Amino acid sequence: MEKCGSELRKLAQTAKNRMKNGYWQGSADSVPVAEESRIGYAEEEELYAKVRAMLRADECVLDPIGKLMDAAAYEKMSPTARMRYVLELSKIYIRLKDRYYREKSRKN
Repeated sequence: MEKCGSELRKLAQTAKNRMKNGYWQGSADSVPVAEESRIGYAEEEELYAKVRAMLRADECVLDPIGKLMDAAAYEKMSPTARMRYVLELSKIYIRLKDRYYREKSRKN
């Protein structure tokens, strides 16, 4: 039991030393990070028009993210950038879908 506790303390101390010495900041700098792809008002309105068309059809949309995706840009991205792009599109889709249903409920 004593041996396990001392090993745990050693591991905790080495982790603490890594944090003090900036180990994680150095590793983050070496990984290329895609620039923030904030969409503007015009791009969001284009996406909203697509979402509105999908939801007005009253059909089950099987791949809404795929329909919103820019395939040419997606093919040029690294795997990490692809994941970020898909996650960002999914957040945007959820937000625009909620907007569509709010506007639809106000009209009724």
